[in-house]
Amino acid sequence: MLKRTGLYAESWNVAWRRKAKGSILKDQQTPFVVIPNSFRYWAADPFFFEHNGDTYIFAELYDYVLCHGTLGYCKLQDNKVTKWKKVIQEPYHLSYPCIREYGDSIYIMPESGADKSLYIYKAVDFPDHWEKQKVLRDNVVYGDTTPFLHKDHPWALTYDVKDEYKLLLIDLKNQKEDTLIGDGNPKLQRPAGSLFLADDVLMRPAQICEHDYGEGLVFYQIQFDDDQNYKETEIKRLAPNDLVLSGNLIRDGIHTYNATDNYEVIDIKTRRFNILNFMFRILGKIRR
Repeated sequence: MLKRTGLYAESWNVAWRRKAKGSILKDQQTPFVVIPNSFRYWAADPFFFEHNGDTYIFAELYDYVLCHGTLGYCKLQDNKVTKWKKVIQEPYHLSYPCIREYGDSIYIMPESGADKSLYIYKAVDFPDHWEKQKVLRDNVVYGDTTPFLHKDHPWALTYDVKDEYKLLLIDLKNQKEDTLIGDGNPKLQRPAGSLFLADDVLMRPAQICEHDYGEGLVFYQIQFDDDQNYKETEIKRLAPNDLVLSGNLIRDGIHTYNATDNYEVIDIKTRRFNILNFMFRILGKIRR
């Protein structure tokens, strides 16, 4: 096992699989296929998206040259994936490209807390060209905001990084104050992917951050009624070593899970040496 030294930096890999025995809650034996990173990027925060018969994985692509995250995708074809392609870049860090189809349009709501704002991108020529839309919230540092629909009304769950890591409910249709929800451990509440149904039960993946950022996943059964009362009950926890991978990676964490009817995707935190990363980390320290 590699030691934590200045030569080895945190890195992430995305891994996917076909569903074999239901969701990850029941099946920890079917291997996930690890997607190799490129020389310039590592990938994390994956979201599956199916469109016109094609299957995409959108993810954060951490750019070693820019030293912050950008957004991109790869395409799943014949049980293989294409190379990662960057499509959205800002002067600040972006991650968690939560992608949704709403009406006839496709949107991405990224984590943009480095800009102290929350906003969306709209696809103008999917999947390669996107335009930034109106800002939904200003002067906020929201982490991993995850939109969902409840009876055709758009909501979102978010993690207030600026205010003691509180879990908040956002009404995306009405401009009212975001609501504090839940009274659980804030180190077990940061969103880790889209809500999903498992055996007709609505589930929410969240991150375990008790000792380190993104050390594992916790899954909650959630209830959200017509009076906007939110309740969640812990169902299961998963550590990276609970799962089977196609590659022999050092496993320091896992902090995203998403799925379609046919596929599942996760990310694995690891460590590795990359000369490009090392050079630009040194340059960044000199510039400061």
